[in-house]
Amino acid sequence: MEPQNQIINRVATSSLVTFDLEKYYESGERVLIDLKDQLFQGMILREKDLRDFVKEHNWQQYENKSVAITCSADAIIPTWAFMLVAIAANSYAKRVILGTLSQLEEKIFEEKLS
Repeated sequence: MEPQNQIINRVATSSLVTFDLEKYYESGERVLIDLKDQLFQGMILREKDLRDFVKEHNWQQYENKSVAITCSADAIIPTWAFMLVAIAANSYAKRVILGTLSQLEEKIFEEKLS
């Protein structure tokens, strides 16, 4: 073949790096804590009820697990409520994020890839 008609694999000669995401997948259970279960009538967060939940909940069940804290209900949840639950879960969990399970998965991969 003539040099001008030769097919060149530019991907193979580039500086691209390929990652096998399965290699970086962290095993372990992922758990979602949904604050909608703590809402009064499914709409209102009452501080006393949340504090009672935090005090009485079995946080040991999250031992060495990755935990995501969210509220799937259409309610206004103050930041301190998420923080209160996160502090309690953080005592046992491997990691805690404020977000969904898919955001938790992204965070785990982000940590592994960095």
